[in-house]
Amino acid sequence: MRRISRPYAKALLSVAGSLEQATAVRNQLVELQATLAATPKLGAFFASPALPVDAKRRALDEIAARLDLLPLSRRLLQALLARHRMGRLDEVVAGITEAIQQRQGVAIAEVTTAEPLEAEERAQLLRVLEGKVGKRLQLREHVDPALLAGFVAQVESQLFDGSLRGQLDRLGKELAGP
Repeated sequence: MRRISRPYAKALLSVAGSLEQATAVRNQLVELQATLAATPKLGAFFASPALPVDAKRRALDEIAARLDLLPLSRRLLQALLARHRMGRLDEVVAGITEAIQQRQGVAIAEVTTAEPLEAEERAQLLRVLEGKVGKRLQLREHVDPALLAGFVAQVESQLFDGSLRGQLDRLGKELAGP
C-alpha cells in the first residue's frame, strides 16, 4: 500500500464499523472518481493547489449531495480536500481496496504473461496459484512479450517464474556451471 493511501485506508477501516460499510464507501469513491474522470475540468479543479479550499468544499458538498454520498464518504473526502489530496484520489481508492482485501484474506497476484490470458487460462492459473499460497487471490494482469511464453507471478514476497525466458535463463546458468 502506498504511503499516501495507508493512513486514509486505516482510518476508514477503523471507523467504518464493518467491511461492508468500508466497501460501500470505497464504491462511492469509485463512483466519484468516474465522475471526475468524465469531467476533466472538475478533476483539475479539485487537484489544483492554487484554488481556494472553500470553493472546493462547496463544490464537493454539491457533488456529494447529487451522488447521495454516505456521511462517512463525505468526511473522508473533506479530509482529502483539506490535506490537498483530492488529486491522489485514485491512490487512496487503491489503498482502501487493498486494505479491504487484506481484511478479507485476499492477496494480490501480479501476473505477467507473454500474451493476454483467455478466461479458461486465467481461471486455471488462479486455481494453481491459490493452491500454492493458500489464500484467495485477485489477479492483476500485465503483458510482456519478452517473456516469450508462460508467466511470472508475484504474490506478496513469493515469486513464481513459469516463463520460457526464465527457463532459458536457468538452463543457461546450469550449462555455464560453477
